[in-house]
Amino acid sequence: MVATVAILLLATPFTHAEMMHLAIDPAKTEITASVMEPLSRLRDQQYADGTFRVVSGEIDGDPANVAATGHVKLEIDPTSYSSGNDARDRNVLSSTLETRLYDKITFESTRIEDIDMDAPTVGKATIVGNLTLHGTTLSMRVPVNVSISPEGVLTGSGEVTFKYTDFGMKAPRLLFALPASNEVTVKFRVIATRSATGVPQASN
Repeated sequence: MVATVAILLLATPFTHAEMMHLAIDPAKTEITASVMEPLSRLRDQQYADGTFRVVSGEIDGDPANVAATGHVKLEIDPTSYSSGNDARDRNVLSSTLETRLYDKITFESTRIEDIDMDAPTVGKATIVGNLTLHGTTLSMRVPVNVSISPEGVLTGSGEVTFKYTDFGMKAPRLLFALPASNEVTVKFRVIATRSATGVPQASN
């Protein structure tokens, strides 16, 4: 899903075609999953927000022909889920994500659509790819906004909502053993960098 940052290729100012290789920075990338909790209308906090850690990610493509050549792979560690509530975390990890059986979440793009560059360093697109979650792989369409800083740091952000129960997961039972919503909204802010030689730059 956050692998949608393939569109970041569009924002790189090259004067001639060449394959580009970028690395997603796990330390600076943020992924948050929000699920509506039971009896949310009676509580101040309607959603349970949990974060995930990105293990690795790479982006490849020719900036002159992103639609045909752009490709992204991303790996997320499901065991890193953290909501700030130990009881909730244990429930989600053991009963919903079942991380003892499924210890990896991956996204791999298949194509890029709806490319719209508002300026040379600002734009948006839709990335279509395969999300593998809880041992099930489904096609996912993810809109993404992209920008590039004067220093060349690429940022992709957006959100996507889907039914995680489509992946064979059970809705966690949190408050008074009532099930949470079966939909999750994933918000992401992905940072990617590139060195002159194509070797991923180390995060400061």
